[in-house]
Parts: sequence; C-alpha cells; structure tokens
Amino acid sequence: MTRSRIQHCRLQVHRITLFASLLALGVAASCFGDQLQWTPLSVCRDAAKMIARQPLLVSFCSRADEDYVELWLVRDLQVVATPAPKLHEVIVLAERLYRSDHAFSSTEFPVSEEQWVFSRAEDPRRFVVGIDLAYVYLYVGDGSFQCLAQVLGLPCVVGVDAIHLPDHVLENVAEWCEAKRHPPQGLPQKPLERSHQAGR
Repeated sequence: MTRSRIQHCRLQVHRITLFASLLALGVAASCFGDQLQWTPLSVCRDAAKMIARQPLLVSFCSRADEDYVELWLVRDLQVVATPAPKLHEVIVLAERLYRSDHAFSSTEFPVSEEQWVFSRAEDPRRFVVGIDLAYVYLYVGDGSFQCLAQVLGLPCVVGVDAIHLPDHVLENVAEWCEAKRHPPQGLPQKPLERSHQAGR
C-alpha cells in the first residue's frame, strides 16, 4: 500500500470517527420536540441533495419556547444510520456565519427587517451536528428560507414556515462566500455592485 493510500485511509477513518462520535452530541443537543431528525434513507438522501445544491441553512427550532436564529454554511454532509432500524440521519459539517442577538418565539414571526439584529459568529470553527428537517430552513431565493421538511413535502408541525433574513446579512454573506470561492446560488449582490452593473 502506497504512502498516499495509507494517508487517505487514515483520513477516511478519522472523518468517520468524527461524525460517529459527534452524532451522540448532535442528538443530545437537538431541539425540543424532535420530529424529523431520524427518517427513512430515501428522505435523508433527498434532503442531502437539496442541501448540497444550496448549502445555506437557517437553524431555528420553532417548537421551543425561544430559540436563536442562526445562519449556517454547510461545507460537507453525510447520511448515517441510526440505532433505529431503517432510520437514518443527515449530519452536516458547517460554519456558523451569523446569529441573532436575541432569541425569538414562533409567535414573533414574521420579524420585520428593522427588528432583526445579527452579529457575525464569534467562533469561526466548523461544527458537526445532526439536523432535524423540521427545524432547518433552506435558502429558496429573495432572502427567504423555507422549512426543509416542507420543501420535501413531509408532514410536520412547525411554528414558522419561512424566515426572511435582512438584505444586509445576505449581502455580507455573498461577499464573504465569493472571497472564499464558495458562493451559494441566488445570493443578492451588494447595492453598489447592482448599480454598477445596471450602468453597463
């Protein structure tokens, strides 16, 4: 076995171990009232395909009394088996980009742009977590994120169907992602760039 092959195998083992060891943490820290964290393999695969195409997610547990709204950029994901027969889970490796400055209840939605206050995430490290498809929101364009379970046509009970983030947050994310050469589709450009292009 070549040296590069050995290194590749070690990397794969390390990656699998990381996902497996953090799976328990993801489950333990999951939202109150889990609904669609463990689902059939076909559902997990469909969810993974959607996230792979559009890796911006908003995390918000609408069934909790209150929760912070976080914006994540998914860098990698895996579908893994769970202890329950025939049920699987989507595990994401993500970066937390923004977080609301205070927690919201589902009764406060829709939130006007003036009420949103977001801060860049203080911890730049990537994290691994299992997601509940009812409590993550997929970017669908025009600043809006739709409940992933609903996008997939899955029955679920949620307090918030869609979340609309302020333009300035998504403009900053678009600029940051472009610098990192990982731009999700459909993000708005900064106003200066829009007016510059309009003048061409």
